Amino acid sequence: MIGIRKIAALTLLAGFLTAAAPAGPDGDPANYTLRVPIDAAKGSVVQRLTIPAEVLAASQAADLADVRIFDADNRAMPMARIAPNAGGGRSYALAPLPILGSIDALNVTGVSLRLDGDGRARVARIDGTQPTEPAKPMVVGVLLDTRAIAGSASGLAIAADVPRAQPVTFAVEASSDLKNWRPLAENVVYRGATTSGNDAVVKVPLGDTMLGHDYLRITWQAASRLLSPVTVRKATLLMRPAAAGGGWITAAPPPLSDPHAIEFAVPFATPLDTIRVMPTGNEVIIPIRLLGRDNSEQSWAVLGEGTAARRNYAANVPRDIVLSAGTYRALRIEADRRSTGFTSAPTIAFGFAPREVVFVAGGRAPFHLAAGREAATDTYLPLDSVMTQAGSGALPVATARAPRSTLQLQPVNAVGAARRQLLLWAILLTATALLGAMAWTLWRRGQAGSDAS
Repeated sequence: MIGIRKIAALTLLAGFLTAAAPAGPDGDPANYTLRVPIDAAKGSVVQRLTIPAEVLAASQAADLADVRIFDADNRAMPMARIAPNAGGGRSYALAPLPILGSIDALNVTGVSLRLDGDGRARVARIDGTQPTEPAKPMVVGVLLDTRAIAGSASGLAIAADVPRAQPVTFAVEASSDLKNWRPLAENVVYRGATTSGNDAVVKVPLGDTMLGHDYLRITWQAASRLLSPVTVRKATLLMRPAAAGGGWITAAPPPLSDPHAIEFAVPFATPLDTIRVMPTGNEVIIPIRLLGRDNSEQSWAVLGEGTAARRNYAANVPRDIVLSAGTYRALRIEADRRSTGFTSAPTIAFGFAPREVVFVAGGRAPFHLAAGREAATDTYLPLDSVMTQAGSGALPVATARAPRSTLQLQPVNAVGAARRQLLLWAILLTATALLGAMAWTLWRRGQAGSDAS
């Protein structure tokens, strides 16, 4: 009887391990869900490759441990991670739009103050009249339209006329609706009394502030009344270099069941950088929040918020929502309850940060890029080791030809049900094997008894 118990335990254990482990070895390209061809470049055996968005959307490891490059003989090529190339920073010349205000709207004229005869202010009276002529307008600030610019802003250079020998503080703020302003930075400029020329260049560092479809407002003030007007003649916005690569992939969410909440499983483990939600029904804009979690026992974590819109009509581009760091296997899009919500399932686009690798194209062409295998072993080598095979100069750039596709997102419960069904089948097959093993053991014992008699 002990033998039967051991067989049962081992069979059950083997069944559970088989259900949980991925099928096949890591070195077989057929065991990866996505394989795309690579066009190798000429010039060096070591080549640089940008991972396309379609491959990022198939990876089952946050660090892309399941990414492989195979040659025509299905041999895995040595490769290493490398920081993405950064493009050149850009500068944008912006036309200042004046913000007018009135400096004397609260002035009164003919003011007199009378006190009691003993000099004590028991009763005070102020006589005066407000001016009847229209208030004189003056420039109290300037507006910069940066709605068509998105990314990391490093600084703002302001060319302005400022009073001599008087410190003037310039403040920069941002807003998407011209109503609610968030302060970004400020700087003080001082132009000496003997300084030649009228212009002063005010450099306001913005500290890599993320801008997206915003206005910028520049205002100024001094400790005392300005001795002469401040005039902003031009402004230049400096943007940080943007890394090349990354990219977007379109996704179709599951059928709509709640106009104010859409939940779906994320079929990849690559961290998301941005997301874009575009309505397909009658709605034009919907304020939304993005939330994420790994399983139903966790509470939803807020990843970002923004607006679902077909297009930002002023800039003619969709509105992107930057997500906070983290990898979650389930996402939830919540529409503002004050809105009508979604009348039909929106179109979703996932944006990824750029990822690049270098690999040794030492095998036989053609080469293929593969991804999409759970629990794959990390085989990346140190970058220095791979670069020992490279010559001098810039690395040639290989290209992965990933076909355009649309992800079909599934409800979270559907994915869970599929996994439960797989587990039930594994248990059923394991139980069948167990019964077969027990029957075989009993038959052998019966045969041994008959032979002994």
